[in-house]
Amino acid sequence: MGSKYPRSVRGCLPLWTLMLEAVFILIFFFFTNYDSSSQKIMGTHQAVFRDVTIMAALGLGFLNSSLWRYGWSSVAFNLFMLALGVQWAVLLDGWLDQLSFGKVVIELSSIQQATMSAMSVLISAGAVMGKTNLVQMVLMVLMEVTAFGTLRMINKQYLNVCFNRVLGIHDTCGVHYTFGLPGLLGGITYLAIFFAAWSKNAMLGFLVLIGTGTVTLSVAMGLVSGLLTGLLLNLKIWRAPHVAKYFDDQAFWEFPHLAVGF
Repeated sequence: MGSKYPRSVRGCLPLWTLMLEAVFILIFFFFTNYDSSSQKIMGTHQAVFRDVTIMAALGLGFLNSSLWRYGWSSVAFNLFMLALGVQWAVLLDGWLDQLSFGKVVIELSSIQQATMSAMSVLISAGAVMGKTNLVQMVLMVLMEVTAFGTLRMINKQYLNVCFNRVLGIHDTCGVHYTFGLPGLLGGITYLAIFFAAWSKNAMLGFLVLIGTGTVTLSVAMGLVSGLLTGLLLNLKIWRAPHVAKYFDDQAFWEFPHLAVGF
Protein backbone atom coordinates (compact mmCIF):
# COMPACT_ATOMS: atom_id res chain seq x y z
CA MET A 1 0.00 0.00 0.00
CA GLY A 2 1.33 3.43 -0.91
CA SER A 3 2.14 6.10 1.62
CA LYS A 4 -0.60 8.53 2.66
CA TYR A 5 1.87 11.37 2.93
CA PRO A 6 2.77 13.67 0.02
CA ARG A 7 5.82 12.92 -2.05
CA SER A 8 7.26 16.33 -1.22
CA VAL A 9 7.72 15.30 2.42
CA ARG A 10 9.25 11.92 1.61
CA GLY A 11 11.47 13.43 -1.10
CA CYS A 12 12.64 16.67 0.52
CA LEU A 13 13.53 15.34 3.95
CA PRO A 14 16.19 12.84 2.76
CA LEU A 15 17.58 15.40 0.29
CA TRP A 16 17.76 18.05 3.00
CA THR A 17 19.51 15.73 5.44
CA LEU A 18 22.00 14.62 2.76
CA MET A 19 22.83 18.26 2.04
CA LEU A 20 23.34 18.88 5.76
CA GLU A 21 25.64 15.87 6.00
CA ALA A 22 27.60 17.11 2.98
CA VAL A 23 28.16 20.41 4.79
CA PHE A 24 29.46 18.51 7.81
CA ILE A 25 31.83 16.50 5.62
CA LEU A 26 33.29 19.72 4.19
CA ILE A 27 33.64 21.25 7.65
CA PHE A 28 35.41 18.17 8.98
CA PHE A 29 37.69 18.13 5.94
CA PHE A 30 38.84 21.74 6.30
CA PHE A 31 38.49 22.45 10.02
CA THR A 32 39.49 19.23 11.81
CA ASN A 33 42.60 17.20 12.33
CA TYR A 34 43.12 13.80 13.92
CA ASP A 35 45.54 13.30 16.78
CA SER A 36 47.80 10.46 15.64
CA SER A 37 49.50 10.26 19.04
CA SER A 38 46.21 9.25 20.69
CA GLN A 39 46.54 5.78 19.14
CA LYS A 40 49.13 4.93 21.78
CA ILE A 41 46.66 5.44 24.63
CA MET A 42 43.60 4.24 22.74
CA GLY A 43 43.30 1.17 24.95
CA THR A 44 42.72 3.38 27.98
CA HIS A 45 39.62 5.07 26.56
CA GLN A 46 38.45 2.38 24.16
CA ALA A 47 36.46 0.40 26.74
CA VAL A 48 34.73 3.52 28.09
CA PHE A 49 34.04 4.79 24.58
CA ARG A 50 32.58 1.42 23.59
CA ASP A 51 30.29 1.30 26.63
CA VAL A 52 29.05 4.86 26.11
CA THR A 53 28.39 4.22 22.43
CA ILE A 54 26.49 1.00 23.13
CA MET A 55 24.41 2.73 25.79
CA ALA A 56 23.58 5.58 23.43
CA ALA A 57 22.90 3.51 20.31
CA LEU A 58 21.21 0.45 21.77
CA GLY A 59 19.81 1.90 24.98
CA LEU A 60 18.46 5.26 23.86
CA GLY A 61 18.39 4.55 20.14
CA PHE A 62 15.87 1.72 20.55
CA LEU A 63 14.10 3.25 23.56
CA ASN A 64 10.94 4.09 21.62
CA SER A 65 10.94 1.06 19.33
CA SER A 66 7.82 -0.27 21.04
CA LEU A 67 5.67 2.59 19.73
CA TRP A 68 2.82 1.18 17.69
CA ARG A 69 3.02 2.20 14.02
CA TYR A 70 6.10 4.31 14.73
CA GLY A 71 8.76 1.78 15.69
CA TRP A 72 10.79 2.06 12.48
CA SER A 73 10.78 5.85 12.44
CA SER A 74 11.62 6.18 16.14
CA VAL A 75 14.70 3.96 15.82
CA ALA A 76 15.84 5.56 12.55
CA PHE A 77 15.34 9.11 13.80
CA ASN A 78 17.06 8.40 17.12
CA LEU A 79 20.12 6.92 15.42
CA PHE A 80 20.20 9.79 12.94
CA MET A 81 20.01 12.37 15.75
CA LEU A 82 22.76 10.54 17.61
CA ALA A 83 25.08 10.61 14.58
CA LEU A 84 24.27 14.25 13.80
CA GLY A 85 24.59 15.32 17.44
CA VAL A 86 28.00 13.66 17.84
CA GLN A 87 29.36 15.42 14.76
CA TRP A 88 28.08 18.83 15.83
CA ALA A 89 29.23 18.35 19.44
CA VAL A 90 32.76 17.41 18.35
CA LEU A 91 33.07 20.62 16.36
CA LEU A 92 31.40 22.82 18.97
CA ASP A 93 33.38 21.43 21.91
CA GLY A 94 36.61 21.91 20.00
CA TRP A 95 35.84 25.51 19.08
CA LEU A 96 34.68 26.38 22.59
CA ASP A 97 37.70 24.72 24.14
CA GLN A 98 40.17 26.74 22.05
CA LEU A 99 37.92 29.83 21.81
CA SER A 100 38.53 30.13 18.08
CA PHE A 101 37.38 28.67 14.76
CA GLY A 102 40.73 27.07 14.00
CA LYS A 103 41.30 23.39 13.30
CA VAL A 104 39.78 21.08 15.88
CA VAL A 105 41.97 18.19 17.01
CA ILE A 106 39.78 15.08 17.25
CA GLU A 107 40.65 12.47 19.87
CA LEU A 108 38.82 9.42 21.13
CA SER A 109 37.99 11.22 24.36
CA SER A 110 36.43 14.13 22.45
CA ILE A 111 34.16 11.73 20.54
CA GLN A 112 33.18 10.14 23.86
CA GLN A 113 32.22 13.54 25.32
CA ALA A 114 30.33 14.41 22.15
CA THR A 115 28.36 11.16 22.41
CA MET A 116 27.33 12.06 25.95
CA SER A 117 26.22 15.49 24.75
CA ALA A 118 24.13 13.92 21.98
CA MET A 119 22.51 11.57 24.48
CA SER A 120 20.82 14.55 26.13
CA VAL A 121 18.96 15.18 22.87
CA LEU A 122 17.78 11.57 22.63
CA ILE A 123 16.36 11.80 26.15
CA SER A 124 14.40 14.98 25.46
CA ALA A 125 13.34 13.74 22.01
CA GLY A 126 11.28 11.06 23.71
CA ALA A 127 8.83 13.78 24.78
CA VAL A 128 7.96 14.79 21.20
CA MET A 129 8.66 11.59 19.30
CA GLY A 130 5.90 10.83 16.80
CA LYS A 131 4.59 14.41 16.63
CA THR A 132 7.57 15.95 14.84
CA ASN A 133 9.22 15.45 11.49
CA LEU A 134 12.90 14.99 10.76
CA VAL A 135 13.54 18.69 10.06
CA GLN A 136 12.20 19.60 13.49
CA MET A 137 14.35 16.87 15.01
CA VAL A 138 17.47 18.21 13.28
CA LEU A 139 16.74 21.70 14.57
CA MET A 140 16.25 20.24 18.04
CA VAL A 141 19.63 18.49 17.84
CA LEU A 142 21.51 21.62 16.79
CA MET A 143 19.86 23.82 19.43
CA GLU A 144 20.12 21.43 22.37
CA VAL A 145 23.64 20.25 21.68
CA THR A 146 24.73 23.88 21.32
CA ALA A 147 23.17 24.75 24.68
CA PHE A 148 24.51 21.59 26.39
CA GLY A 149 28.04 21.87 24.98
CA THR A 150 28.26 25.60 25.84
CA LEU A 151 26.87 25.05 29.33
CA ARG A 152 29.26 22.19 30.03
CA MET A 153 32.30 24.15 28.89
CA ILE A 154 31.37 27.21 30.95
CA ASN A 155 30.74 25.15 34.06
CA LYS A 156 33.85 23.09 33.47
CA GLN A 157 35.96 26.23 33.49
CA TYR A 158 34.29 28.17 36.29
CA LEU A 159 31.85 26.04 38.32
CA ASN A 160 34.38 23.30 39.04
CA VAL A 161 36.88 25.88 40.27
CA CYS A 162 34.28 27.32 42.62
CA PHE A 163 33.27 23.88 43.91
CA ASN A 164 36.76 22.45 44.32
CA ARG A 165 38.79 25.41 45.54
CA VAL A 166 36.23 27.61 47.29
CA LEU A 167 33.64 25.20 48.66
CA GLY A 168 35.80 22.07 48.76
CA ILE A 169 33.18 20.00 46.89
CA HIS A 170 34.44 17.28 44.55
CA ASP A 171 32.52 16.24 41.46
CA THR A 172 34.05 13.24 39.70
CA CYS A 173 31.65 12.83 36.79
CA GLY A 174 30.41 16.42 36.38
CA VAL A 175 27.00 15.68 37.90
CA HIS A 176 26.42 19.29 38.92
CA TYR A 177 26.75 20.80 35.46
CA THR A 178 25.40 17.77 33.58
CA PHE A 179 22.18 17.17 35.51
CA GLY A 180 21.82 19.58 38.45
CA LEU A 181 22.31 22.99 36.87
CA PRO A 182 20.47 22.19 33.58
CA GLY A 183 17.51 20.94 35.63
CA LEU A 184 17.49 24.11 37.72
CA LEU A 185 17.76 26.31 34.63
CA GLY A 186 14.94 24.34 33.03
CA GLY A 187 12.70 24.99 36.03
CA ILE A 188 13.55 28.69 36.00
CA THR A 189 12.87 28.89 32.26
CA TYR A 190 9.52 27.14 32.81
CA LEU A 191 8.55 29.82 35.33
CA ALA A 192 9.80 32.62 33.09
CA ILE A 193 7.58 31.45 30.22
CA PHE A 194 4.49 31.42 32.44
CA PHE A 195 5.40 34.81 33.90
CA ALA A 196 5.61 36.24 30.37
CA ALA A 197 2.18 34.85 29.47
CA TRP A 198 0.60 35.78 32.81
CA SER A 199 -0.52 39.21 31.59
CA LYS A 200 -2.46 37.65 28.71
CA ASN A 201 -4.19 34.97 30.75
CA ALA A 202 -4.98 35.54 34.41
CA MET A 203 -5.65 31.83 34.90
CA LEU A 204 -1.93 31.15 34.54
CA GLY A 205 -1.33 32.77 37.91
CA PHE A 206 -2.23 29.52 39.62
CA LEU A 207 0.28 27.61 37.50
CA VAL A 208 2.95 30.20 38.28
CA LEU A 209 2.29 29.76 41.99
CA ILE A 210 2.41 25.97 41.76
CA GLY A 211 5.55 26.04 39.62
CA THR A 212 7.35 28.43 41.96
CA GLY A 213 6.50 26.23 44.93
CA THR A 214 7.63 23.10 43.09
CA VAL A 215 11.01 24.55 42.10
CA THR A 216 11.57 26.00 45.57
CA LEU A 217 10.63 22.74 47.27
CA SER A 218 12.86 20.72 44.94
CA VAL A 219 15.87 22.94 45.58
CA ALA A 220 15.25 22.96 49.34
CA MET A 221 14.84 19.18 49.53
CA GLY A 222 17.95 18.68 47.39
CA LEU A 223 20.05 20.92 49.61
CA VAL A 224 18.82 19.43 52.88
CA SER A 225 18.99 15.79 51.78
CA GLY A 226 22.40 16.33 50.14
CA LEU A 227 23.77 17.99 53.27
CA LEU A 228 22.49 15.23 55.54
CA THR A 229 23.78 12.50 53.23
CA GLY A 230 27.19 14.15 53.00
CA LEU A 231 27.45 14.48 56.78
CA LEU A 232 26.45 10.84 57.19
CA LEU A 233 28.96 9.57 54.62
CA ASN A 234 31.76 11.61 56.23
CA LEU A 235 31.49 9.76 59.53
CA LYS A 236 34.73 7.96 60.36
CA ILE A 237 32.95 4.71 61.20
CA TRP A 238 32.60 3.95 57.49
CA ARG A 239 36.40 3.88 57.05
CA ALA A 240 36.48 5.77 53.78
CA PRO A 241 39.50 5.09 51.53
CA HIS A 242 42.64 7.05 52.19
CA VAL A 243 43.60 9.84 49.80
CA ALA A 244 46.42 7.69 48.43
CA LYS A 245 43.86 4.99 47.55
CA TYR A 246 41.47 7.20 45.59
CA PHE A 247 40.57 5.83 42.13
CA ASP A 248 42.28 2.50 42.80
CA ASP A 249 40.72 -0.72 41.48
CA GLN A 250 43.14 -2.98 43.32
CA ALA A 251 41.25 -2.62 46.60
CA PHE A 252 38.42 -4.79 45.23
CA TRP A 253 39.80 -6.58 42.17
CA GLU A 254 42.79 -8.75 41.35
CA PHE A 255 44.94 -7.92 38.34
CA PRO A 256 47.31 -10.74 37.33
CA HIS A 257 49.35 -8.47 35.08
CA LEU A 258 50.23 -6.32 38.10
CA ALA A 259 51.52 -9.25 40.14
CA VAL A 260 55.22 -9.40 41.03
CA GLY A 261 57.23 -11.37 38.49
CA PHE A 262 54.59 -11.21 35.75
